[in-house]
Amino acid sequence: MDHLGYLPQTVLLLSAAVFVVAIFKRMNLSPVLGYLVAGAAIGENGLGYINSVDLKIVAEVGIVFLLFAIGLELTVERLIAMRMHVFGFGTAQLVITATAIGAISLMVGQDIGASVIIGGSLALSSTAIVLRVLADAGGQSTQVGRLTLANLLLQDLAVVPLLVLVPLLADDGNNIMLSLSSAIVKAFIALVVIFFLGRMIIRPLFQLIAYVKSSELFVAATLLVVLGTSLATQVMGLSLAMGAFVAGLLVAETQYQNQVEDNIMHFKGLLMGLFFMTVGMTINLATLYDQLFLIVAMAVGLIVGKALIIIILARLFKFPMGSSIHAGLILAQGSEFAFILFGLASQIDVGVISVETAQILFTVVTLTMAVTPVLSKLGGWITKRYETPSLNADELQNIEAADLNRHVIVAGFGRVGKMVARLLSAKKVNYVIIEADAKTVRKAKEAGFPAHHGDASKIQMLRVVGIDRAKAVIVTINDNVYLKKSVRAINKHYPDIPIVVRAEDLRNLKSLEKIGSTVVVPEKYEAGLQMAGALLKAIGVSEFEVSRLKNQFRAGNYKQAKEVIPSDSDG
Repeated sequence: MDHLGYLPQTVLLLSAAVFVVAIFKRMNLSPVLGYLVAGAAIGENGLGYINSVDLKIVAEVGIVFLLFAIGLELTVERLIAMRMHVFGFGTAQLVITATAIGAISLMVGQDIGASVIIGGSLALSSTAIVLRVLADAGGQSTQVGRLTLANLLLQDLAVVPLLVLVPLLADDGNNIMLSLSSAIVKAFIALVVIFFLGRMIIRPLFQLIAYVKSSELFVAATLLVVLGTSLATQVMGLSLAMGAFVAGLLVAETQYQNQVEDNIMHFKGLLMGLFFMTVGMTINLATLYDQLFLIVAMAVGLIVGKALIIIILARLFKFPMGSSIHAGLILAQGSEFAFILFGLASQIDVGVISVETAQILFTVVTLTMAVTPVLSKLGGWITKRYETPSLNADELQNIEAADLNRHVIVAGFGRVGKMVARLLSAKKVNYVIIEADAKTVRKAKEAGFPAHHGDASKIQMLRVVGIDRAKAVIVTINDNVYLKKSVRAINKHYPDIPIVVRAEDLRNLKSLEKIGSTVVVPEKYEAGLQMAGALLKAIGVSEFEVSRLKNQFRAGNYKQAKEVIPSDSDG
């Protein structure tokens, strides 16, 4: 069997991942926990079939892709739109939580280096699990979803300096502050060079690949950018992860962000799964049994402590009590980055924390991650039942929309409005819905949409949902009279805000433009264009030509369509 090399181990590894993770998903538990359990079962502390050292390189590449994916998410536009809660709330939560946990670590006998890493690591929350739980509940666009996302974005930014800090804390011979200052200066110079060269190279590279129209070449170019930038930062004395993070930031500012994200998704998922399996292999079940009481006590303490800090901060940032409690509970667990940081800090050549301490902390984080879905459901139950009787409907809705900035207002939540909302969610654009039908609003809220009951033609209602801070308004109302009334009200008080309007056909196009509509989309003609485009592609016309032809018909406010088709025809 020796001639087969690592093939038997690879087959066993993939088999364990497939079956165990499938069982966990069936039980509505996070795949991350499935990977940890699978690793613990087949690793050196379990059945002993595979050694985690053999997978170290694969695990490191998995971390690289995770940091690259995080960089892709952190566009300047998103950070500007959520700056108050990312840099205000998020920074306060991270600093206060890390300080509190670090102080407790010092009191129980850990040295200052270990306390800094333990505090910083446990202050982070699990991006993978929280976003998955929010997605399953349809809550990404709710106030709780926006607050948790802002907090996670800041934590993702904080991971890179923490990764840099771990080896510095291991250098006992030098002053930590001096080493840290030197590392910051070195990192700043390296990042300036990489950003400058990256902007010169990355955009032209992807433009060239897009011109060639080769999906395989696009994947190869993405791998080249990720691994090449990581290698560059490693050569400059920084970490592989920092290079991947910077590469993600650079690509996020190009028009190829979504395509690159699709290309690396499968790589990231598989490699991160293998990383979590290597973490699971290091979990010692004997240690878990011997320290069970301590581990449970630490897990409960972490959840309660983090939740209290987040709730208090959320209230100080004027979030309602229900949303504050829900956010506190959903962010109370440890992070997948804690596995990375504790693993790095406990390596023999680093030795910031002991292997035994890392084992206990691994298990604590795993336990808190496991109970996150239950905590989220508890938080949702509290949010629904925590009402403020003294507030009227407008005041309550004003509080629920107070954190919104540079968002989109969707007026009307019929079939068209729902599709708009889903697309905005997919692009991670914050939005809020105004709907006149109370029953529709109730159902929308139950499904996780940020819906508000009100009249979009009333300026007071528009102000309640933050129109003065909004980026655009889209009116999908079916009633023509109500639609025109809403457009007039918006344009009269906020003439500079773009207004996109859904119209049944072209008959009202000029009148809608006259009262202030920026863009009018006639649904019947759009349906015709889409069907004709599908037909042309089916009979062999190129996708580029079909797209050009549709855009030509749209140009000049559908002038060609209006000339070709009689205005009174519905067919």
